[in-house]
Order: sequence, then C-alpha cells, then structure tokens
Amino acid sequence: MITLNELAQKLLREKNVAIICHIRPDGDALGSACALKNALISKGIRADAFCSDAVPEKFWFLEDTKSVIQKYNGDFKEYSAVCGVDNADITRFGDFAEAFARHKNTYNIDHHISNGNYAKINFVKERASNSENVFALLKEMKVNIDAKTANLLAMGVMLDTGGFRHKNVTAETFKDAGELLSLGADMNNIYFYTFTRQTKARAELFGKTMARLRYFADGKIALASVRLKDIEESGAKQEDTEGFIDFVMGIIGVEVGICLMETETNKYKVSFRSKRADVNAVAGIFGGGGHKLASGCRIYGEYEEVVDKLTVAVKKYIDD
Repeated sequence: MITLNELAQKLLREKNVAIICHIRPDGDALGSACALKNALISKGIRADAFCSDAVPEKFWFLEDTKSVIQKYNGDFKEYSAVCGVDNADITRFGDFAEAFARHKNTYNIDHHISNGNYAKINFVKERASNSENVFALLKEMKVNIDAKTANLLAMGVMLDTGGFRHKNVTAETFKDAGELLSLGADMNNIYFYTFTRQTKARAELFGKTMARLRYFADGKIALASVRLKDIEESGAKQEDTEGFIDFVMGIIGVEVGICLMETETNKYKVSFRSKRADVNAVAGIFGGGGHKLASGCRIYGEYEEVVDKLTVAVKKYIDD
C-alpha cells in the first residue's frame, strides 16, 4: 500500500480529479470528499465531488455539500484521476461504479478494515473516521486549511464517532478534533445539525420504530425495524433513520443492535452496532462489511425470514 507522503505527491501532480462518495452519503463521506476537493483547488488542481445519490438536507448547513454533483452521464475521461473516499466496496459508488472501474488512474482513500483495495492506488488506514485520513493527507500536502474545510473534516469525525461516544475514538481522534477546532471548526453547530436538530416527521418515525423494538438472545440483541408504511405515514425520508441505531445501543443489556430499514418491498438496508462482537464478520455473511463494531449490508426476503437470518448470524458471534 502507498504511504501518505507518496499519496500526497501523486495527487499534487494531477491536473484534475473527480472525487466520488458512496451511495447514501453520510457526514464522513461528504466531509472527506468536499475537504479534499477544497484542498486540491487551493493547489491549482481542478476538482469536483460526485455522488450518485442526493446529499441529505441535514448536511446542507455546510455550503460545500451543496456542490456535490449527482447527475453526470460521462465516464470521467476529462479527469486525469478518479478518487474514491470513505468507501470499502467499488459497487457502493452506485451509478458511478462502472466508470470508476474503467478509469486508468484511480485512487482509494478509506478507513474500513473490509476495504478491498479496488483502485490502482490505495491508501487504507483504519481510523475512527476517514476524515482523519484526509486531514492527515491535507497536512502532508501542505494545504492551508481554512475554517470552511476544517468544518467539513470535523463533521466527518463527529458523525463517524457518534459525537465522540463510540469505541472507535482514540487519543489521535481527540487530537485531530482539537486541531480542527483551532482551525475554526464549530463543533457545537456541527453537533446540533447532525445529532439534535430534526423534523416532526423524523420524530414521529422514531416513535413508531422504537415502540416496536424486538429483543433476542435474552436481550443481548435488539432489533429496530423501519417499515415502508411507517416512512410513508410519517412523511419522513429514509435518510431520517440515521442515528436510530445509536439509541438502541443505549439499552441496558444490549450487546448488538440491528436497524433493519425496508427500502423496497422485501428489500432491506441493515445497520449493525456492537459493544464486543465482530459485526463486520456478520455483515460479511450477507455481502456487506465495515468495521468490527459498526457495519452494514443489504438483504432480501420476507420480513420474518430476514429477521431470523440476521439474528441467527449475530447469535453465533455473540456466543463466540
């Protein structure tokens, strides 16, 4: 794998770079992409950020997130390089996956242990957030980091650590957060918009979901189900479910939390959180992945059949 210095030098030699986020972009993906875009532009390199899914409105409080390009029919030939950020699996580039795979000069900057090193040039280092990797890269590139970029990176750190509550937080995470704060990041504002502020529709959906929590393995597993009917009745959006899993993990006795969101009939997006058990391995059974204590996957089938498959898989890793 390439070193951070080698990565910095290679990127600085590019003429123009397309930076791609994963589908259903979160704060870390957007923070990584937009911060890197700003850095490259400050060095005289043309850069654009792309995502095949729309940026959730909750992130619009940082103006740069509105510049992410969703509609694009090209194959990135006008860019000397294409760079994926915060993405462990090339298929999660969605509509841009094939164009990424075809490009002759690709980069992969990520922090997931399940990353498949899918690019020509790979820098994968496990950290609490990929924004920490990008922050280190920007310093290696000798970028003058302004408050706008510091806020983007801080948003990524804040989101992927659950507001510094998750076990992935390290001393290095706090060190980076302190540096970003000194560079102008508004941590209070970021926390409010990403964790506290919500619509009435989301509040209603949250109530419906938590009222039907299910427990397995003597309460060690808690499963929250977000059904399409609930989303439609509340007027909420699928993106509004972010953070539901964190509430589940606060329940006494729960070791693994599962949030099962119905995206279409018999199609589900699954989020896992764990206090000890390896849920990256669990997600891997269903073609997903992520981190040991926080992972995800997609699964298909009748609701009760899906619940049974997931809970049986998790039980095995709790028992181990």
